[in-house]
Amino acid sequence: MIKILITLALLSLTGHSSIASVLSFVKNDVYSLKDTNKATAILNDKIESDSQVGTGEQSMCEISLDDKSITRIGANSMFSFVQKERLVKCDKGTFLVSKDPETETMTVTTGSVTAAVNGSTVIFDVRDDATHIAVAETTTGVVVTDKNGKSITLQSGEGISATPNGMTSSTPKSVDVKDLISSSPLFNEKGLAPLANEALIKGVASAQETAKSQGMSFKSEINDIVANRTDSTSVPDIDTASGAENATSNSTPPSSPQINPQLIPPVNSNPNPKEATPI
Repeated sequence: MIKILITLALLSLTGHSSIASVLSFVKNDVYSLKDTNKATAILNDKIESDSQVGTGEQSMCEISLDDKSITRIGANSMFSFVQKERLVKCDKGTFLVSKDPETETMTVTTGSVTAAVNGSTVIFDVRDDATHIAVAETTTGVVVTDKNGKSITLQSGEGISATPNGMTSSTPKSVDVKDLISSSPLFNEKGLAPLANEALIKGVASAQETAKSQGMSFKSEINDIVANRTDSTSVPDIDTASGAENATSNSTPPSSPQINPQLIPPVNSNPNPKEATPI
């Protein structure tokens, strides 16, 4: 909590400008909640800062910001956005956040982690105090910090799980990007416009498919959780293996290289081409 407050204070000092947000896609039961006033949300509604947006069963929506950022909200989810601080609060449910690298970083918070998203497309699954993160593509790296102040930087095709007690692994887990985009309505719901980063996402999926043809596998429980193929409450114990302290850090992460997803090597690869890094 202290780290989040410090982050918000620094953001306010850097003079972030307020940006407008509007509902650019609505399916079924979508509503806004401001104070105690609940109202049905409709297409092109403007979303006020600090108001919550919720969805019901078999429902979803998309919020477009005028800086090209996109947030998509899945069924049974609750979301709020503080415009001035560029802070997304994911209270519960499944969310997609997509940003190009030319705009200011967006901070995403859940009950378990804080993530800095820029030049990336990321899915967050939040329920029962557990957060699961899957990075479809990133050109900047996605820095995830848990409640203990430990940080890890995720690259394309990587993910991590966390609870309020900390991250469940000292290293990133693999994420099958083709499975991610084919199984989640946040990517494939009929009527959604293509994401600005769609070509980069396809590039990562293509690189993984090439690796799969050589015998590698990238699926992890994060794929199953995001696709609702398993219970997201089944979170592994916090990783206390030797070396975990060195794998994460409180310090400011080094600047991440610019990556062409079409040229990146398969993530989490071992010398044995038949298996990916253990998850």
